[in-house]
Amino acid sequence: MTGVSRVFGFVRDLLVAHVFGAGRLSDIFLAAFKLPNLFRDLLGEGALSSIFIPMYTDKNKDENFAKNVFSWLMVILLFIAILFEIFMPLVVWILAPGFADEPGKMDLTIVISRIMFGYVVFICAAAFLSAILNAFSKFLLVAFMPVLLNIMLIGALLTAAWFAPETVLYIMAFTVVLAGVIQFAILWARIRRHHFGLRLVRPRWTPAIKSMFKRLGISIIGNGFYQITIIVGTLVASFESGAVSWLYYSDRMIQLPFALIGLAVGTVLISSMSNAMAEKNMHSVYLQQNASMRQSMMFIIPCVVGLFVLAEPIIKYLFEYGEWTPESTHAVAMAIMIQVLVLPAMMISQIYSKTLYASQDVRTPVKTSIISLVVAAIIYVAAFKFVGYLSVPIGIVASGYLKNYLLRRACRAKGLIHTLPRTRWAILAFAALACIMGAGLSFVPIPNIWMLFVAIGGFGIVYLPIAYFIDKKIVK
Repeated sequence: MTGVSRVFGFVRDLLVAHVFGAGRLSDIFLAAFKLPNLFRDLLGEGALSSIFIPMYTDKNKDENFAKNVFSWLMVILLFIAILFEIFMPLVVWILAPGFADEPGKMDLTIVISRIMFGYVVFICAAAFLSAILNAFSKFLLVAFMPVLLNIMLIGALLTAAWFAPETVLYIMAFTVVLAGVIQFAILWARIRRHHFGLRLVRPRWTPAIKSMFKRLGISIIGNGFYQITIIVGTLVASFESGAVSWLYYSDRMIQLPFALIGLAVGTVLISSMSNAMAEKNMHSVYLQQNASMRQSMMFIIPCVVGLFVLAEPIIKYLFEYGEWTPESTHAVAMAIMIQVLVLPAMMISQIYSKTLYASQDVRTPVKTSIISLVVAAIIYVAAFKFVGYLSVPIGIVASGYLKNYLLRRACRAKGLIHTLPRTRWAILAFAALACIMGAGLSFVPIPNIWMLFVAIGGFGIVYLPIAYFIDKKIVK
């Protein structure tokens, strides 16, 4: 279902690009959507579930514990919502200070941000309901919720033919909030059908509640490194008109393969490694790590090469319609060609992070994230004067590999990782094969979107069997 959600999200992005282009209104929508998206990513992508479910299970799925957590969560969310609504002008100025240079852009961003922020309360509450349903092995409905948001936004964008672009912007903002309400209502109804007595009670600050929110805070900081890095990048990019949109679409292209490959590998790995470490079977841990590295690199390396070589035609044939210009195509392609280089580091870093989490070390990933974020921010600011918005993807790549190095060093110091020679040789072979094919692909003329699909499909059809053969038959 994650793949289905990403496909609908991609269709949504295509329509946003068609309706708004990559200019003023696109910058406003994407900047305003950053905050609720950040909260959704941090809580909705599993942080709340990964902390709440083990504690909830340890307490034999105690309804009183769930009620107390839910009540505290709603108090905190309402407090955050009120705080952000009051200080939204300051928040927007901090996140996108460059918008003040363009008349009316900052004011409209504040209005749209205030409307959209209501989504945060409902989607974070929905994330908690999702965690409860997951604890009872109810997965399908939970997985469908992100798809619902994208379907509703696609519907809102289809009204563009009847309204002015600025009116469509308001329709989009209210649709985001409505989607949050509907997601919460659907999950609430499902929980009531399960005869689960969840309701608001007078919140009590118990040791269990303190422990849960402390762990949740640490997990959010550690898992939110990439999202926070993008937020800081938006701040810097706001000084260049259109750059917020360029970087958003670049990031979406990078996130697609990572979400489909990286999150799947990470979800499976954390469960299996936790069991192996509990049994003190480090040999099994090492084998799982190495298998995950080989499998993820087999798929992610050709994605890196393909996006690097085909960045311009991909953006041209997918986005260059309506208000989208050739200049925007070139700008996004340049950002992709730089930022895509971070994908291998992100994939391997996730394996290191999951290893540390499985060993009950939640602090090291947080420390490495903070250090890497500071380095990224320094690069953003220092390089912006020379390369403009491209300082952001440069900073993301540099900080991504720094985080990878720090996590690897921490794992080695604790004896938690051992990279087998077979894994090193396999990754080198995958890289060599992908680069040779990418070099050949760069000479293939791509006059239309159908030829683009043929080029991508041909690359995959030739690469994957050879890579599989290399991994299973040659490199041992």
